[in-house]
Amino acid sequence: MTGSRGKLFARALAAAAGLSLMAGVGAAEPAPAGPSVEALSFNCYTCHGPDGRSPAAMPSLQGKHADYLLRRLLEFKQGKGHPTIMDRIARGYSDEELADIAAYIAAQTPSTGERR
Repeated sequence: MTGSRGKLFARALAAAAGLSLMAGVGAAEPAPAGPSVEALSFNCYTCHGPDGRSPAAMPSLQGKHADYLLRRLLEFKQGKGHPTIMDRIARGYSDEELADIAAYIAAQTPSTGERR
C-alpha cells in the first residue's frame, strides 16, 4: 500500500487505535468496599457497651432514634456538646458513615440487640 491509499489506511488505523485507547479513559475500577456499617458500629460498643447497652457511666445508645444519634455525632464532630473523646472519634468518619452508623444502631431491637 503506497501513496494515498497507504496514507488513508495509516490514518484509519491510527484513529482506530486512538479510539480504542480512549475507550478505557474514564473507566475506573469500582472503589473497594469499606468496612460494613455493622463493623463500624462495633467501635461504638467498645465504650457504650454490648449492643449499645452501657453498663457504666457512658450513655447507652440502645433505644435512641437515628436522628438523635446522628445529631449528637455531628455535634461531636464539630467539637460541640462536651465531647470528651467523641470529637476525635467522630472526625474519623464521613457524615455519610455517621448517618449509616446512627441508622444501624437505632435499628437494633432494644431488648436483644437484633435488627428490627
